[in-house]
Amino acid sequence: VKKVFNYILSLLLMVIILMTYGNDIAAIITRVDLVFFPIILLISILQYALSAWRWSYIASKTQSTIKYTDAIRYYYIAGFLNNILPTGIIGDIYRTFNIKVNNQQSGNIIKSLQSVIFERLSGQIALGVTFIFSLEIYFIVNEKYLASLYIFSFIIFVIILLKLVFYYQKKNKYIINFKYIFSGKRLYKHFLLSLIIVMTYIITYIICAYSLNLNIDLISFFVFAPIILLSMALPISIGGWGVRETAALVISFLLGLSVSASVTVAIVYGLTNLLCSLPGAYFFLSRQQSKF
Repeated sequence: VKKVFNYILSLLLMVIILMTYGNDIAAIITRVDLVFFPIILLISILQYALSAWRWSYIASKTQSTIKYTDAIRYYYIAGFLNNILPTGIIGDIYRTFNIKVNNQQSGNIIKSLQSVIFERLSGQIALGVTFIFSLEIYFIVNEKYLASLYIFSFIIFVIILLKLVFYYQKKNKYIINFKYIFSGKRLYKHFLLSLIIVMTYIITYIICAYSLNLNIDLISFFVFAPIILLSMALPISIGGWGVRETAALVISFLLGLSVSASVTVAIVYGLTNLLCSLPGAYFFLSRQQSKF
């Protein structure tokens, strides 16, 4: 019941935003320059290709094998399902239960789930790190040294906390696997990849703003766009709709945009995100047809 309430609330927020700012949003969105879409599409292809490689790489480090071609197909399917269904994780559940691990169709659900969780976690950590360090740079550039000191203290606290986590000695194979994946050369490889993937998300968001012929502050977008992207990861909406736009509304003044302009960028980003995931619909339907 609580989940249904959350979905209804997120859609209600979307309706309220459209009723309040609908005319301004409509005026801004008519200025969209479609010449930017091919660029976004190319970035999206790179994004899916790198994400699928990250997934197969992380799986390979926990004694699992996922074919790269399968990883791409199922990553697209997951992206499409996450865009049209509630929670934003149903697509990940689908790829967990259907991907072949060690070339076996079934019997590896736990290994598959572990690889999906670690892969998503790598991305979310990279997004969080990008936000924190961008915020630190933002405060230093704007000479808000006390605020930058608070951020620096928070970074030190997180590092100490992580050290304590890795000193935890309980013998559990999943904890061992987590420590193995998120340490050493393995961490550097998939985390660097995750940072590049995060950059593709932020750059896509910035391009969506440029496509509307808006004057934007690049530094502000690099700092605060991750907040909007993190809001989409909350499992309380359908494809991020409503939550993403509400986050854009709340931080519009931080982005240096009017509320209408900020929300319009979020809407355009949501639409392009859906369009770029459409190959997942083809892969999904092809798989369903092959069953019959």
